[in-house]
Amino acid sequence: MWKESFRVGVEVIDNQHMKLFAKADELLKAVHDGGCAEHKEKCISTILFLKEYAVQHFADEEKYQLSINYKGYEEHKKMHEKFVKTVLMHEKNMKETDFAEKEIKQFAGMLVAWLLYHVADADQKIGKDKAAAEVPRNYSDLAFECICDVLNKIAGIDAKSVKKAGNHSETFADSVSIEVMLKGEVSGYIVITYPHAFVNKMMHLMMGTTSDSIDDLKISALYETTNIICGSICGKIAWSKGVVCDIEPPNITKRIANSSDERDSFDTGIGILETDIAIEYKK
Repeated sequence: MWKESFRVGVEVIDNQHMKLFAKADELLKAVHDGGCAEHKEKCISTILFLKEYAVQHFADEEKYQLSINYKGYEEHKKMHEKFVKTVLMHEKNMKETDFAEKEIKQFAGMLVAWLLYHVADADQKIGKDKAAAEVPRNYSDLAFECICDVLNKIAGIDAKSVKKAGNHSETFADSVSIEVMLKGEVSGYIVITYPHAFVNKMMHLMMGTTSDSIDDLKISALYETTNIICGSICGKIAWSKGVVCDIEPPNITKRIANSSDERDSFDTGIGILETDIAIEYKK
């Protein structure tokens, strides 16, 4: 999964990132090769290493940020803290189930999606001052921009190849719809519908999976991907509108039968995605 484009130009951070990716690769291999039952000890040892090494890496990365007076330090530290809480939650679930295959796959899927995006996005900003980009004028443009950005960073999909799909043949008969509820000074939801064919192609790009089944590993990675996309949309809304806009944890839902405030389809080059967005402001 490691790419040279992930380098941030700080040797200690880049070396630690490469080790994290190498261990994540080991975990995926243990999950794929014969199932977790046969490779349980390898899965457990790799998970424990990843938890401990990530904490040390975050501390080293934050120390470096402070040394260069990085303006995004506080926000970046919160990302690390949130991720550690998520890891601890998964670890608790895995221990309670004696590291059941389902729980290991859910952890691995979340880890891969988070790690790919965090290193390709947030970590690239270390030491670089970036002016706030102009926020798109409507939810359709917001969704388009965020989907392009996230798919590019976690799966290497060329953002320029993603287009809004007006007329298309996708029926979404075999698909997964994931809903994120909004909170803060807004209410509403964002639903993203992923056709199975798209999911399989994206997971192959992300982690080399070749199976056509939609298992716990893929669903967990989809949860985190949706979490990242919706979090990015809410961040831009909060910045442009001056409101508190946050998200609840994602959940699988049914595809919305009727069109919401803004329903859009996007041709990603590896399949069609559909978004439904409905937002109300409380102020």
